[in-house]
Amino acid sequence: MTFLTGRLFKPKHRSTQGFTLIEVMLVIVLIGVMASAIQFTFSSSKPEQLLEQNSARFAGIFDVAAEYGLLNNIELGLFIEKNSYQFLGYDGVQWTPIANNPLFDVYELPEGIELTLELDDLPIEEPQLFDSSVFVIEDQEDNFTKEEEKKLIPQVYILSGGDITPFSLTFSLAEFTVEEDENVSFKVSGLYSTPLTIEGPIANANPG
Repeated sequence: MTFLTGRLFKPKHRSTQGFTLIEVMLVIVLIGVMASAIQFTFSSSKPEQLLEQNSARFAGIFDVAAEYGLLNNIELGLFIEKNSYQFLGYDGVQWTPIANNPLFDVYELPEGIELTLELDDLPIEEPQLFDSSVFVIEDQEDNFTKEEEKKLIPQVYILSGGDITPFSLTFSLAEFTVEEDENVSFKVSGLYSTPLTIEGPIANANPG
């Protein structure tokens, strides 16, 4: 009886797999960024505060992306359009959206805010910055044309070793109002490595 009881209650060895230190560190950083994003939803909608909040959000997400690339040993890139940005990963052949990471998906800025990118203090010309090349191909069987998805080429690179392309990204209002003598903007800058720095509010004279 003792033998049977011993067999019945013999502890089983289970193979458990815990979180690695890298995974824990990444989760902590992500929680911090998500908490900041939640705080933004309860803030005022005044233009200057919206600029400040969106520039802070971008800086936080960029730092997380740099940490993600370093921990996972992958090359990342930042693709910027006039009113949005997203992070891409290089799969060895092309740049593609990062799967299963909604934090790095396309982020549309609130209406009225636009972005200006500068590399080495030189503004990027629009044709190079906004690469919206679309290829039209013809389907011989169905006799119709369709557009292929545009090719995404990042303007800023985040290398797996931690280095980044020096850049600055200015968040500003798309238009001045007649009553305003000056407008403000916020500039987020990165010089070869993270964390990024935020300048602002920066006063800009009304050209009108």
